[in-house]
Amino acid sequence: MDDLAAFGIEVGKGKHQEEAFYGLVLVYTVLFDKIAKYLATYSLTPAKMNVLMVLKHQGGPNGMSQRDIGQRLMVTPSNMTRMLDKLEREKLIERSSRAGDKRVKVIRVSARGSQILDNAWPGYMKTMRNVMDKLSQAEQKALAELMFRWFRDLRN
Repeated sequence: MDDLAAFGIEVGKGKHQEEAFYGLVLVYTVLFDKIAKYLATYSLTPAKMNVLMVLKHQGGPNGMSQRDIGQRLMVTPSNMTRMLDKLEREKLIERSSRAGDKRVKVIRVSARGSQILDNAWPGYMKTMRNVMDKLSQAEQKALAELMFRWFRDLRN
């Protein structure tokens, strides 16, 4: 635990709330950095990957509205607009007007975006597995149960 002192965290002092919170932040930071580093080889960020995955797997060929994407990813409308503008400039998505209501734009993953996702996915999963393999299957199961229970409790 001495390596945590470099971050100003004192473990074992009975400050369980602080230890748990900072532990979570540190783990998130390491996970995010590992995933971001891998995705950068495909000129993707975790945020871009999330949008493309939602569009491809939840929107499918029919696409989705910007509002629906933002709600699924819990992103503000202005941030969603900026992200979609970037993805469109990079030709990873396509926007078109919804039939019957030209005010609503339907967003779909482009063929290029879909190909990049397909190419990135195996390594993305390998990166995730390498990270999770630091825990036993029992620890992974217990962590998943704890995290989802905590998530549900925080949402209420």
